[in-house]
Amino acid sequence: MKFIPKRTITICLILAQLFLFFYFPLTLSWPGWGDCTDYHKVTYLTPLYNDDVGITLDGVASENIWTNPSNENGTLSVPLAGDFGTPSFYIVILNLTFVIDDQYLYILCQWKDNSTKPDLGGNYYDGLYFCWNINVPNFSAYFEGGMDTAEMGGGDVDCWEWSCLESSPPNGSSYLCRDTCFGTTGWYDPSLEIEDVKIGYTYITDSLYTLELRRKLVTKDNYDVQFDENKLYKFNLGIMNDGSHEDHAISWTYALDLTMDVPPIISNYNIPILLIICLVTIFLILLNKKSIFTIS
Repeated sequence: MKFIPKRTITICLILAQLFLFFYFPLTLSWPGWGDCTDYHKVTYLTPLYNDDVGITLDGVASENIWTNPSNENGTLSVPLAGDFGTPSFYIVILNLTFVIDDQYLYILCQWKDNSTKPDLGGNYYDGLYFCWNINVPNFSAYFEGGMDTAEMGGGDVDCWEWSCLESSPPNGSSYLCRDTCFGTTGWYDPSLEIEDVKIGYTYITDSLYTLELRRKLVTKDNYDVQFDENKLYKFNLGIMNDGSHEDHAISWTYALDLTMDVPPIISNYNIPILLIICLVTIFLILLNKKSIFTIS
């Protein structure tokens, strides 16, 4: 029976942590410095198809399809973060679920907020947005020059934006949210847009937002992304928390997979693994025994 010294195990675990930090730069990949795909691969989500989803847009995720166990590839917890190293830096986890039928795309969004429906005055609000790639050749979550696509090779991005403040419709309301588009030189005239994105929302005071979102797969709007091809639809998200449009947490780049051949979902979080390794390392350091593992 040969014992493996505790020191050897500890060193190996520390090296494993360093590997995770350098190979998966978690902090950089949340707020982003440059194109986030420089740091990690794009994560794919494949929505569950059902010809009778039975979803009522009331902001209450009571329908069984939202928790259908067969929708593993269409459900994900997404980390978002503000600008790293600034007073506005914060991290929030958004739980997403995608479902489609023959006509619509449905999205369930849930995230925690300890100051729901703020009444701060001015341009301060809570909110959520999706940026969907329409035809940008090098789309990513990094908009270096502001909300335009000049640095990505041009093209258009469809932006769905929901905001919530004291004057917003009451808890449990359902209505059309803002639906805009920006391109190579910035935002297009909003009057050119047809609002096609409908939401239902609820909140638990100073605790949680739940947003059910629905949009037709194909619309008659030239400024909309059209979900009518068997391809990947890249997007990213943002969350506002008692802030203005410039003060928000953003995600890295994701893709809704509507191809016929579905690739396996890429695990994009190594945080649980990292935490487990850290806890085991601390345990070993504090352990008084000389060794805890044996090999024969």
